[in-house]
Amino acid sequence: MKIFIVNPFFCIDFCKSARWFCRSRGRVQRHPDYLLEAVAQLEQDGHICRFIDAACKNLPHQEVLEVVGDFQPDMVVIQTTTPSIYSDLDFAFGCKQLLKDKVRIVLVGAHVSTEPEDTFSIGRDCFDVIAIGEYDLTLKELASGKDLSEVRGICYLQNGRLVKNTNQQLIENLDELEFPAWQHIDPYDYHDAGKLYPFLTLLGSRGCEGTCSFCLFPQLMYGRRQRVKSAQRILDEVEYDYKLFPRLKEIMFEDDTLVSFSNRARLEELCLKIQRRNLRFVWSANARPDFVDEKLFLLMKKSGCRMLCVGFESASEKLLVALGKPLNLETMKGFSRAARKAGLRLHGCFMFGAPGETKESCLATIDFAQSLPLDSVQFSGVCPYPGTALYCWAKAKGFLLPRTWQEWVDKNGEQVTVLEYPQLKKEEIDHFIDQGLCRFYFRPKKILQAFLFWTRSPAELKSKLYGVFRYLWYLIGKR
Repeated sequence: MKIFIVNPFFCIDFCKSARWFCRSRGRVQRHPDYLLEAVAQLEQDGHICRFIDAACKNLPHQEVLEVVGDFQPDMVVIQTTTPSIYSDLDFAFGCKQLLKDKVRIVLVGAHVSTEPEDTFSIGRDCFDVIAIGEYDLTLKELASGKDLSEVRGICYLQNGRLVKNTNQQLIENLDELEFPAWQHIDPYDYHDAGKLYPFLTLLGSRGCEGTCSFCLFPQLMYGRRQRVKSAQRILDEVEYDYKLFPRLKEIMFEDDTLVSFSNRARLEELCLKIQRRNLRFVWSANARPDFVDEKLFLLMKKSGCRMLCVGFESASEKLLVALGKPLNLETMKGFSRAARKAGLRLHGCFMFGAPGETKESCLATIDFAQSLPLDSVQFSGVCPYPGTALYCWAKAKGFLLPRTWQEWVDKNGEQVTVLEYPQLKKEEIDHFIDQGLCRFYFRPKKILQAFLFWTRSPAELKSKLYGVFRYLWYLIGKR
């Protein structure tokens, strides 16, 4: 079977592969790692696949449809998000018009997984099937030619009635997955000021045992139970990545949380095996700030770890409890000191708009971020995507602002706040996001540290300059 897989364009610099679907202030683009793992499984079965990340490359629908017409696929798989769903359906309709009844259109992603009825309601003539949740095995079954009634994990219309089949099973042994089909992309297309350029992401697990009410993928796609690849399999993938792209500067482990107490033994094994195999590469990872282990931090540094991306979220323990992520401020400070002492860089993630947020708590979070030994930060508005526990709570309470899916971002695709409280308005939350970034980065001491004392390589300088210019361009555009 010939299969065309696409991450369609929505608007300039819009990111559809990260945890937040928007034009970020730093214009970050994340690799379509989950999609390309699925593509690899299809290619393993002998299917001929063509993949285009049109969102990353800013390719308009018509340009991609020309490729579709030349390729003449039997099946088209379309990545969707909440803000872009109408645009994604427009692209799907274009495929239908072009290929008529010769093609099956399949939608994937968290949005359509949790909103199948609405998606069929607004776009029933645009597509045929929704793959619910983790879709690797579902796409394999669809491509095998099975009748829709026999395919697990899908929704479709039958005689005008919505049919939802038995849930698809989750992949238990992730070591059996093929390496992602990275040959379909160019890593130089993906920028992130916090990563060395060019970099590549690596998924060492699926699912997360955390209970965060806002976190999208564990709730809607891959489950609360973490399934892991073995250290041996992860390092085989690292070697594969560097053979494919010898000029990579960094691997980012995009596990929801690689550095945590529940992962300690696995993380230690990974670090030791990196050394035993004499693999010399730079890596970074996502971390929980309640994991304080000086000995392991030193081992991580020795094995090539450069930076940890850390979800601090807030300076209010009360708000952290409300978000389902109970953390202790003193523990977070201890984590930061221990990681810095081991020589690890720290990127801090903070959010405004948690249940109970006030102006005072927003300012306290900005002060908290400045007090920690962080190299870089991001401030965001809490985004309760459809299907998450936070979304259900906010909708029931009347705190959710959008009336349509497009309103999850502004008219330019920029990240905006979608929550508003009696004590804290939307505009105030958006203001605190920009205030937090400006207060953190536009300090003379921070500028000197970032560009004179903490820049170790041309790759790091290139990433930082990209982030600075893109953020300044964002600020100019707001005026």
